[in-house]
Amino acid sequence: MREDRLVHWRRIAAYLADHPEELEIPLANIERWMAGGRVHPAPLIEWRRRIHEAQASDVGMRELLDFLAADNHDAELIKSCSPFVGFSKIAAYP
Repeated sequence: MREDRLVHWRRIAAYLADHPEELEIPLANIERWMAGGRVHPAPLIEWRRRIHEAQASDVGMRELLDFLAADNHDAELIKSCSPFVGFSKIAAYP
């Protein structure tokens, strides 16, 4: 059974709150996908901006975590282009 999207995003947010260094994983995914000539790069560019802001300040990190945990998964198009693939560690995260 597929995990509820809201639960999934909240687990990612909780995991990143405890492991901010793991933001390197989605950044690496973004760079790899961009280098591959992504046809519609706007969502990836937006993700990269948000992640860089999160790495630069506590305020940026809080904004990213709040965005990830928000019940906006259907309203936010960038969430359909998630660079957080490979975050299998979060499956058991609260």
